[in-house]
Amino acid sequence: MSKSDFISIFELTLVSANLDIIGLSLIDDNTAQITFKGGGTRRVNIEADSHSAIILDVMKHVY
Repeated sequence: MSKSDFISIFELTLVSANLDIIGLSLIDDNTAQITFKGGGTRRVNIEADSHSAIILDVMKHVY
């Protein structure tokens, strides 16, 4: 599964979890962006990450 496909599926999980997140997108192959309900964003470095490492890196920036 590509990073893009994985980010799309993970986005659905985050939005469904009621974490005040409205989106997760892939900026480039090394960066994902979390978008929050208030309009704020956070960028996450996912360079060379496995899918499980992407989950951990993104969740560090959620809270």
